[in-house]
Amino acid sequence: MAFLCIDIGGTNTFFGVGDDEFGKFKEFKTAEFLQDIDKAVKLVLEEAGYPELDQIAVAAAGPVDREKGLFYPPNIDREFVQIKEPLEEFAEVEIVNDCAAAVLGEYHYGETAENLLYITVSSGIGSAYVSDGELVEGSNGNFGEVGHMRIGDDLTCGCGGTGHWEAYCSGENIPEMTEELYDLDIDHAKDLFEIDSVKADKALEEFGDRMRIGVANMINMYNPDKIIFGGAVALNHFDAVLESIKDGIDSDIVNEMPEISLCGLGELAVLHGLRVKCNGDA
Repeated sequence: MAFLCIDIGGTNTFFGVGDDEFGKFKEFKTAEFLQDIDKAVKLVLEEAGYPELDQIAVAAAGPVDREKGLFYPPNIDREFVQIKEPLEEFAEVEIVNDCAAAVLGEYHYGETAENLLYITVSSGIGSAYVSDGELVEGSNGNFGEVGHMRIGDDLTCGCGGTGHWEAYCSGENIPEMTEELYDLDIDHAKDLFEIDSVKADKALEEFGDRMRIGVANMINMYNPDKIIFGGAVALNHFDAVLESIKDGIDSDIVNEMPEISLCGLGELAVLHGLRVKCNGDA
């Protein structure tokens, strides 16, 4: 059975193509892909040598309306994108939240546990949960928008809300956090973990405090056996993330401290979760 998996991230979109064998095949800028979905898919299939498909699974980094086939991209200047209709000419389409796909990929092919919590810290912050071996999904496929959990009072989130987790710790908002709270001007989130200065130390401590609060809330809500972290910020700076979480978290949680590790499948976790969907394993 030939299938196509599409991971629509906040910045980049990854394609996986396969049947008996599977792997990451191609990458586009998300804005470019959403501008002409049909063209991008045809190019991928032509280069991969797959003239026909049996199944397409799509993961979107943001809210979706599975019934209408709409994706509401958080980092692109468009209210919504119709992603289902242009793909249906190629095969049957299933739409999944990106974190849901990632936790499925890890559960089946990577860092598994029967109660497994996945947290992504990337351009945004989100989560997904496998409870007793079953994926938990909310209404219409939307679940785990924990980046919009209120954990503070002084910063405005990209969504317009106040004090959200994303406003302090997401890759998109870290530069604004450092400038507004500590008068530290950085171009990219990664700079916070590389600069050696008093201001950077204070901003990094702020990041750590907010990460600890957010993760403690998640532990108290879901009581997982294990937490795995994905997303560019966590993947590239896991030691700093882990240190910030563990420093003082015992006083913030009422459940037992779970094992915490880095996403074993890395940036391919979402594609492998979509592979699970295409193979009918979830």
